[in-house]
Amino acid sequence: MIATKSLYSTLLCTSQRLITNLLVVGSLITNLWASNAFAADELSYEVIAERTHKPVLFTQGFLVDGKQFYETSGLYNQSLLVTYPITEPDSTWAKISAPFTKKQTIPSQYFAEGLALLDNKLYVLTWMEKTLLVYDKATLNYEKSMSYNGEGWGLTTDGKALIRSDGSSRIYYHQPTDFSITKTLTVTDGEQEISQLNELEYVNGVLWANIWHDDRILKIDPNTGKVLAQLNLAALRAQVKLDNSEQVLNGIAWDPTRKAFWITGKQWPKMFLIKIH
Repeated sequence: MIATKSLYSTLLCTSQRLITNLLVVGSLITNLWASNAFAADELSYEVIAERTHKPVLFTQGFLVDGKQFYETSGLYNQSLLVTYPITEPDSTWAKISAPFTKKQTIPSQYFAEGLALLDNKLYVLTWMEKTLLVYDKATLNYEKSMSYNGEGWGLTTDGKALIRSDGSSRIYYHQPTDFSITKTLTVTDGEQEISQLNELEYVNGVLWANIWHDDRILKIDPNTGKVLAQLNLAALRAQVKLDNSEQVLNGIAWDPTRKAFWITGKQWPKMFLIKIH
């Protein structure tokens, strides 16, 4: 019996040491992955202006054209395509109550997603419906739809192609005339693929993408998919009073006049104009 207890004790100690070693190794692997998850250098920025943003908008796509914002708001039975001026009224009440310049209701079976403007046409992705909706920029009137495979998340353009994300680490280039795929990229930061890519913006030969449920925006080489740098906007989000976990950062709009990015999120009450250094 004594020998049996001794053997049991030895096996128990050995097992405990093995578990401890495995935990240590697991921790080292986890820390190593975390350190490499965002290997790209972090960019600095400054807030140069703020503006109210209607919290009814579940922001999906967001862009600037001239003196106007164009924005898609998601959710089934609630999706919208809207436009409103960058300059807002002086009084608090006027800011809160100001109507949209134009508003187009998206059919209830669609969950509106990313938005791009090309050749005076507004292209609106849908989440699970595999349908691209096309609207006239001046009137917001519906013109036609095109189909595609997979999900629709973010959308932008380089002036020739429409560029789509689908929540994975892939970026798809589409022909505007029929939305056929012409090129696919995989976004990587070091050796790590970066998934959950969402809202997109293409500016001066660089692709910018935010990560869903993350405060980071990535600066991406549109030819290789390599992450060139990252922008951490956690401090910006902390300035906004939010009610739930789905009110995530999800709006990137380049303002060419001010040479800066407007940043907002789903149902955020404000937006920020930031200049990246």
